[in-house]
Amino acid sequence: MNRRKIPKGLRDLLPEEVKQRRHMERRVSTLFQSYGYREIATPTIEFLDVVEGGTGRNIRKELFLFMDREGEVLSLRPEMTVSIARLAATHLQGELPQRLYYNANVFRHVQPHLAQYREFWQMGIELLGASGAWADAEVISVAVKSLLALGLDDFKISLNQIGIFNSLLEDSRLEQAEREEIRRLVEDKDLVALSALLDGLAIDDGLKESIARLPVLHGGLEILQQVPYLEKNRKAEQAALELKKVYEALQVCGVIGNIVVDMGVLRGLDYYTGIVFEGYSPELGYGLLGGGRYDRLLGEFGLDAPATGFALGMDRLALVLKSQGQEPTRYLIGGNNLPKMVLEADRLRGRGWIVEVEMEGLPRQLLETKLKGRSDYLLLYIDD
Repeated sequence: MNRRKIPKGLRDLLPEEVKQRRHMERRVSTLFQSYGYREIATPTIEFLDVVEGGTGRNIRKELFLFMDREGEVLSLRPEMTVSIARLAATHLQGELPQRLYYNANVFRHVQPHLAQYREFWQMGIELLGASGAWADAEVISVAVKSLLALGLDDFKISLNQIGIFNSLLEDSRLEQAEREEIRRLVEDKDLVALSALLDGLAIDDGLKESIARLPVLHGGLEILQQVPYLEKNRKAEQAALELKKVYEALQVCGVIGNIVVDMGVLRGLDYYTGIVFEGYSPELGYGLLGGGRYDRLLGEFGLDAPATGFALGMDRLALVLKSQGQEPTRYLIGGNNLPKMVLEADRLRGRGWIVEVEMEGLPRQLLETKLKGRSDYLLLYIDD
């Protein structure tokens, strides 16, 4: 066995990567705390029954499972929302609403590739015990401001109300397997396969047309007018009204420039019940964050309360930030006057910078050559 190998889908972090991680953590934590969110932590390991009780059994194929010496089946946590729901039901009965945040590693047994690991890093918030458009708008506003705080400016938050899709499928009276396949194709925006599947189903033509349009409806509130079946389905119409209220609240919050309504956003986990959203950047073909409302999840653990939240994919964000280039983060001071160099280094350190002093007296040209392509350094050269 090669003793230098690590398990597939995991990775080591080198000093600069850890430094970037800590910088991102500080930025995001400071923002969360400014909204009144308090940090919590949960065990890395949960009982399988807890995980499946919250997320549904369709996640089992992605879990890292093992058995303890007492015969209990355990799982590495695949996400944080279920663990926090369990925590709230165990420790916070009667203390709602609660604003909580976390910074944690989670685990999925997926096929690893760029921007998708088997152990990955999330930060997120959960607003427990609060319902209504303003609660949803607060969480989505924090999501927008999190990306801004990390230095992103070219991104969009795609917003939907999952009740629209679910209500349309209820009217279809299709079998569960057919519903799940339609959901997958809408999420994947596979228009050809979706059209072929719908053509073969014996459902109302207006309903069929509405479902077929969902993956391409992307814009402002006006796209709701392009779902002709809405007016025939009271639940879907009510869900659309809730989406409109949240959109208008986000206008008041001043973040609407980063919001787009996308009827193809459904989210994969079973516990979502209302507003859902995902964040994207053109720098990366994967979601940077995701979340939404889950008003029934806490009830699975004995705490009947509404809730909403989101998680940031911090590993993916680190990739985007790296691709955009980093501002210089440290100084290298060179020259031939060591006392002045040391004094200047102390002055800069006092202002919060990281400073290295080159003590061999190398000429400026050689130092510039050594730092070529290193955007994370600034060279300061001090002559006599």
